[in-house]
Amino acid sequence: MATMSDVAREAGVALSTVSYMLSGDKPVAAATRERIELAMRELGYRPNAIARSLASRRTRILALHLPEFDVSAGETVFEIVRGAYDRAAERGYLLTVWPIASQRAPQELSDLVGQGHADGVLLVEVALDDPRIESLQDADVPFFSVGRSRESEQLHYIDIDFEATIAHALDALADSGHRDLMLIGRSREMEASGYGPAVRSHEDFSRLAQERGLAHREYALDPSPQAGRELAREVFTAGPRPDAVVAMNDLAVVGFVNELQAMGLDVPEDLSIVTVVSSKRTASMTTPSLASWRAPGEEMGRRAVDGLLDQLAAPHAPPTQVLVACAPFDGGSVQDRRPTG
Repeated sequence: MATMSDVAREAGVALSTVSYMLSGDKPVAAATRERIELAMRELGYRPNAIARSLASRRTRILALHLPEFDVSAGETVFEIVRGAYDRAAERGYLLTVWPIASQRAPQELSDLVGQGHADGVLLVEVALDDPRIESLQDADVPFFSVGRSRESEQLHYIDIDFEATIAHALDALADSGHRDLMLIGRSREMEASGYGPAVRSHEDFSRLAQERGLAHREYALDPSPQAGRELAREVFTAGPRPDAVVAMNDLAVVGFVNELQAMGLDVPEDLSIVTVVSSKRTASMTTPSLASWRAPGEEMGRRAVDGLLDQLAAPHAPPTQVLVACAPFDGGSVQDRRPTG
């Protein structure tokens, strides 16, 4: 069985460097960390989080908390959790999802770390005015946020660059001749609750479409196929029809596409559709598959764990703040509408 010393020799680093990386006691350069991780994989070395916790003052447990926003079938959220879990294991930590009700979460998350049950907290699905953040800051509890609050200057976070992602989607549609766009966004309840992605996507879509001189309208839907089906019937049985849709509601857009086809309409001949902050899985649920800007959920989860462990190692360092771009995925749901000849 491979030992930590074997890993150090294979990676060409000091034994203490391997220990620092696994414990998070001191920051380790990214290139060095990659060499150590490669050596661990090649040697089949997997650190024992429980045994290592007994030899330190830490629990080697990270708590991840999801609030009670309706994120039904939100593939990106599950990818974030998977990425965080895998990264924590690689670095010798256990990651536990704590099912605390939203109204109790601010105090209980602080108590969780204060009473020695976890070393730090990962927050997912962040509101603009998130009571969890204020509580953890007041209690001086180490935490890292996947998402941003309204006042984020001192916040350690990683988040989607919603403005850039929506801008890329609008530019792609405008460049292919589309001039009348529609947003299928998150529900008004989610927006009213202050859920960051819901608020930012509506604000950014409206402003960016206006800046580009594009006609635009917005619909806020519950995250369900039925809501998407009802919207398709509403839009395509009365009034002027858009020539393209930008969707940030995975379940609703699947129902929307299915109902269009049931009505005898064709995607993309009658309507082009793109999804943003979505997943390849969602894009493949329809025929044709949907062009999309995919959220790097697993990458975000992994980097959030790294950011939290870096914070544990250097608690007074400047806050880590990262915005990540969504990667384009080419589907068959966009038609070039530029005039020919």
